[in-house]
Amino acid sequence: MSTKQKNKTKKPLILVTNDDGVDAKGIRMLADTARQFGRVIMVAPSTGQSGKSHAITFNTPLRLRRIFYDPYFEIYKTNGTPTDAVKLAQRFLLRNEKIDLVISGINHGSNTATSTLYSGTVAAAMEGCINGLNAIAFSLCDYAHNCDFEAALLAAKKLIPMVLEKGLPPHTCLNVNIPNIPISEIKGFKITRQANNYWDEIIDERTDPMGRSYYWMSGDMLRVDKSRDTDEWAVSHKYISITPITTDLTAHNFINSFKEWKLKKDK
Repeated sequence: MSTKQKNKTKKPLILVTNDDGVDAKGIRMLADTARQFGRVIMVAPSTGQSGKSHAITFNTPLRLRRIFYDPYFEIYKTNGTPTDAVKLAQRFLLRNEKIDLVISGINHGSNTATSTLYSGTVAAAMEGCINGLNAIAFSLCDYAHNCDFEAALLAAKKLIPMVLEKGLPPHTCLNVNIPNIPISEIKGFKITRQANNYWDEIIDERTDPMGRSYYWMSGDMLRVDKSRDTDEWAVSHKYISITPITTDLTAHNFINSFKEWKLKKDK
């Protein structure tokens, strides 16, 4: 077989990861869906890493262990964070191969508005696109272990082949949030922006049986952004939200006005 013929028959290489851990139902279902479109390598944290954002491990050794193998599907677990998982895959495990797509999730719970900044699921996708890879993060707005992933799998089945075919702009990935409703009630897809909503946090001081203080964090999302073009509006109105996000955090609209401050070094 010629090289050209081999390239035509070669399956796309899809890296699957998450922040809920390698045994989470969401990642297993996402990997099974991805296998319809290519060769799948799963590299995920051994335990839950929710809320770790873009944290990396550099003060303890990283471990990586293969726990399942067949020619087109492998599973590895690591003691590291979601970002570590992507780094280990790209820089070590698959360093001699081209990763065609990184997919992260399916997360238990939404990653809309400022939750995007805290999410290990989204950070794993961002780590991929920082390094020039196409990447998608999938989150279902349901924290229940036995939640219905059918609508989320619909989103994956639509977007995975489309991104493999069309690609994404440099340093841009997709943050996909799916409402917690039956698939029959999904109205469609919306291209959205990240809502300017944020958490009103409560830190509750408690006492353990030894009389020592400890703290429990909770809170509610303040929905101050009522616009109809946001991720939160979409999921609350029964749409699957697709938000293109970028690694560039610069507030470009503010640069010119900031220059008017005319900052000078003191003599």
